[in-house]
Amino acid sequence: MRSAEYRLAPVAAAGLLAGLLAAPLPAVAQTTRTLSACASHTPPFMLFSQGRPVGGFSYGLLQDVARQMGRKPLVKELPWARCLQDVKTGAIDLAVDAYDDAERHRQYLYSTSYHTLTPQIFYRANSTAISLPLRGVASLEGLSGCGVHEYTYEHYDLDARRMDLGADNDLRMLQKLKAGRCDYAVEELEYIIGGRTAVPDWLDESDLKSFRPAWARGPQLHFLIGKEHPEAPGLLLEVNQAIAASEKSGTTAALRKRYFDSLDAGVKKP
Repeated sequence: MRSAEYRLAPVAAAGLLAGLLAAPLPAVAQTTRTLSACASHTPPFMLFSQGRPVGGFSYGLLQDVARQMGRKPLVKELPWARCLQDVKTGAIDLAVDAYDDAERHRQYLYSTSYHTLTPQIFYRANSTAISLPLRGVASLEGLSGCGVHEYTYEHYDLDARRMDLGADNDLRMLQKLKAGRCDYAVEELEYIIGGRTAVPDWLDESDLKSFRPAWARGPQLHFLIGKEHPEAPGLLLEVNQAIAASEKSGTTAALRKRYFDSLDAGVKKP
């Protein structure tokens, strides 16, 4: 009988069971899902060294968001256009530090905002062109303004086509202002703080002043998720919940204090 041929004796069966219980179990791979993101080097929000993230307000927040989601952050330093393209197709989960843009809403989902930037206008302390207080953006008509190539200034109600956008970064822009090649320069204060702390040979700002233009709208920062991402709606929900939790726990406030505490340092106020 086949059943008799394959039946083990009680003692043999007990020995075999004991051996199986004593043998080590095969290792089970413990894998943690990643939360991939991309950004460019923009102190004090994203700081990279040799292509690797090393700090910054947004990087600290991203780490906390990923932790709450049970994921490991994996951040690439990419040119902004390449970053947007990879996020659009879903090859990368998130783009970091995106401004709101009507055209982008067609291809991306926006997270809730996690920081509102501080618009600022810079001018030479001995300038006779700037007379404060300014009544509005119309007060700048007839004056020459400096900006940075490919930056947007719509939130200042300024027409970038009428500005000198020859500078490729904030340092070059302020150097042009100091040299008298323009009457004023425009940039969010946080990025100037980043320049002071992270850019080698940052210029002496002792002969510059700045003010917050009352009419300018402070742009907000968001994470972007491509609509082609296979998990886009659920991923957006998780990210938004984590952002809210970071704000509630005080993590975001601590990051702001760490990276933006010098808001009133550097450039003189009027």
